Amino acid sequence: MRAIPMSHILHVLLSPLVGVFANEIWKPIKRHSSYCLKPKTKVGRLAKATTYLKDAKDTIEEKIQLGELQSKRLTEQAQRWIDSARSAVDESYMINNKYEGRKIHFFGCSWNCFFNYRIGKAAAKTKSDAEELNKIFPRDGSIFSLLPPVGRELPLPPNIVGQTEYKDKIVGDIKQGCTMSFIGICGMGGAGKTTLLKQLNNVFSGAAEAHEFDHVIYVEVGQQQHLSTVQHNIAAQLGLALGQDESCMSRSASIYNFLKERRFLLLIDDLWQMLDLVDVGVPQGSTQVGPRNRQMVVITTRLQHVCHGMQAHAHVIVLQRLKSDQAWSLFEVNAGCDKLTNSNSQIKGYAKRIVEKCGGLPLALKIVGQAMASKRSEHEWEHTVMLLQQSQFHKVPDAGSDLYHVLYVSYDQLPDERTKQCFLFVVLTTHDCVYVPYTIDFWMSHGLIGDDGDVRNNYLRGHSVLGCLKRACLLEEHPRGESYVRMHDIVRDLALWIVATQQGDGPNKNWLVRHRGEEVEPQEWSSSIERISLRNKSDVAIPDARSCAARLLLTLVLDRNLRICKVPTGLFTSTPSLTHLSLMGTSIQQLPSDIGALMNLQYLNLSETPLQLIPVELQFLKSLRYLYLGYTDQLKTIPDGTISALSLLRVLDMYKCGPFPEEKTRAYIEELESLTFLQFLGFTVTDCESLHRIFNLPLRFLDIQGVEGLRRLHMSPTLVSKTRARQLDTLALDGIESLESLLIGETDMDSDWYFKILDELRLKNLQNLKSIVWKGVVPHLCLPLLRTLQIEGCHSMRTITWIKHLPCLEEIYVVDCYSVLELVSNDDDEGPLSCAATAPFPRLKRLVVYECCMLEKLPTRLLKEESAPLILCKNDWWQKLGWEDNSVKSTLFPFFRELPAYFQGSMADTYSALHT
Repeated sequence: MRAIPMSHILHVLLSPLVGVFANEIWKPIKRHSSYCLKPKTKVGRLAKATTYLKDAKDTIEEKIQLGELQSKRLTEQAQRWIDSARSAVDESYMINNKYEGRKIHFFGCSWNCFFNYRIGKAAAKTKSDAEELNKIFPRDGSIFSLLPPVGRELPLPPNIVGQTEYKDKIVGDIKQGCTMSFIGICGMGGAGKTTLLKQLNNVFSGAAEAHEFDHVIYVEVGQQQHLSTVQHNIAAQLGLALGQDESCMSRSASIYNFLKERRFLLLIDDLWQMLDLVDVGVPQGSTQVGPRNRQMVVITTRLQHVCHGMQAHAHVIVLQRLKSDQAWSLFEVNAGCDKLTNSNSQIKGYAKRIVEKCGGLPLALKIVGQAMASKRSEHEWEHTVMLLQQSQFHKVPDAGSDLYHVLYVSYDQLPDERTKQCFLFVVLTTHDCVYVPYTIDFWMSHGLIGDDGDVRNNYLRGHSVLGCLKRACLLEEHPRGESYVRMHDIVRDLALWIVATQQGDGPNKNWLVRHRGEEVEPQEWSSSIERISLRNKSDVAIPDARSCAARLLLTLVLDRNLRICKVPTGLFTSTPSLTHLSLMGTSIQQLPSDIGALMNLQYLNLSETPLQLIPVELQFLKSLRYLYLGYTDQLKTIPDGTISALSLLRVLDMYKCGPFPEEKTRAYIEELESLTFLQFLGFTVTDCESLHRIFNLPLRFLDIQGVEGLRRLHMSPTLVSKTRARQLDTLALDGIESLESLLIGETDMDSDWYFKILDELRLKNLQNLKSIVWKGVVPHLCLPLLRTLQIEGCHSMRTITWIKHLPCLEEIYVVDCYSVLELVSNDDDEGPLSCAATAPFPRLKRLVVYECCMLEKLPTRLLKEESAPLILCKNDWWQKLGWEDNSVKSTLFPFFRELPAYFQGSMADTYSALHT
């Protein structure tokens, strides 16, 4: 074995020691000694390193100052680099200044070793930081890529009509720092909700509005709503990376922590159900809503309850139909027919009818307009008009069924089959003005709602269904008030299209529906037809039994056809399946005796007809549950025993029927008392005895007419029990010349006694009535839901100041009242009314004043913050009104409408005046 050299052994043993000494002892000594011995070198090297860093920093800051970059839009990494660079440059200046300001001794040196050490060490460290910052700053500037822009501008259709007012209103609210954090935009399909939302997006995504929000986020949801999809969509627009495998809560936390201290505008389009923004991660409940700390959400939906459920109930905008000039403009642009219509008056006439049929719906105007763009002959235009009059939008050449398919989604999303059927059956009644109680009765009579026979509960169910249809924008609020709704023309045609094409061989397949000018041929009364509705037509003639053998016919509605004067004998024999018959508003004076053949009939409406005789055969209608004879003021008599024979009656309306002699009235009341299933009654009484007896029955509408010798009417629990008071919907006092006072309530009465649902109060031709006296009750509790008040021909009444306490009053008619001095005063002549001090008429929509010469002043507070009621009156009366503040008159002037010359004071005249 060869011996190992001593030198090698020493090398092996000493090398680690030498390495330790060099690295752990000598290098630190050398580095720290250099701080002390070479401060000038350290400071110089620092200045050189920070020169490059300062140049890069200054370049970025210059771009920010010039607007080429936005500091608030830089990524967090870029912002940290800028902050670090500023700190390093500042530190370099400070070190250099300290070094230059040191005390100089002999030979130009400083002998303060401790000072030299600190300066050298600080310079070395700052130099290292500066060099590191220079390394991570790539020459291509990629580190300074901005966050996603404030928002993305979205493409818009070239011709937008009728949305400027909505857009300006919302933009103005946002810019002024409005107090709401949610805004809901509602409207039926095709009303322009998405277009409006995109316009808002583009306004606040543009450079000019960049200062309003840090982020503008546009999310389209649609029917298939998935929380994870919404979260990823939002995150992508914020520049956040969310893992596909992250939990919902983790994604929510990421979005929330990013947005919680930022200003954002979240635009959510096409919501079909409520979206929990807390689950999404959107910050909620900011206590500092305003221009400097704005976190706002704007949603669009066809369903109004979605707005309310998402806290937008305080600010919901419902898109209305386009005005006629706007509709024409949109159609003309899409059809490109301006030259054609200007040169051909016939085609222009057809075009006007097409636009009218589209009913101000932007989608319909666009689709049909584009379909007509290639049409040049009069025959093509005439053919389209014919199709639209027959509700055949889907048959318009080149239009296809796109329109109906868009709208069908709203129908398809209704909650259940019952609601869908109720929607379809609305078209059998009317569409331009749907009276809510009449519609609910119609549904009940067809078995669509109410299987338990409780009419009142069924009314509540009916109102619930109506609310659902309104929230789905398939029905609209009507200007006449809450008791009326209306259906858009296009929605009506959608319903008929569904009946004709989507029901297969179901119960709605064979319907014949024509309204107003829509033509109908006699042969369409075929043997297979099941539902017929021909309303408001001037050319309808009922075919005789030989031409109409509609043995399957279930529903026949012929309302408001004045040319119908009689029903052909034998018709009812040939329609034995009929369950629903409505002849309301026709000119019939009597019914044929074969009415008794309708053994299955459950609903019969003869209201508002000049009916004089009722055949005794009506007694044979043993299945009849709903009978309407309201406003048949020429009816002489009802055969004895007829009312009591209809033992299954649930609803009987004889309001404004007759009036009959006193002995007949009492006999009818006796028969009514035998009807065990009767739940709703309308009636007219003309004597005191009948008045006291009638309140034992389930009154819904009551007309107290011409009672002789009645000086004081006391509506109190003695006359009207709590139960009956709460059922009354309409109360009319008419032509009672002797009546001097109307007392409501009594001393020390049950505080729970009141007219809970009274909707209309009519005081007409009460020449000696001086006042209404409230005893033990106050107006706002006694009449909490009164909506309509009509005071006509009450010449002795001077003030009606109690009306200011009615919280739900929508319509006031003061007609032919010579002595009325004021509507509202500071002192109540009727006695103390301890009501809450609230502004009068918070919901008033319409005020009609006619032939009231002493009334020279209107309440100043008619002018509310956002609106005022429509005021209908004669122009000369309006001009002579006195005002405490003339500015109020000028402000109210846009709400003034002059009554037309034909006006005679009736409510029918009023509704006509509203549409002139």
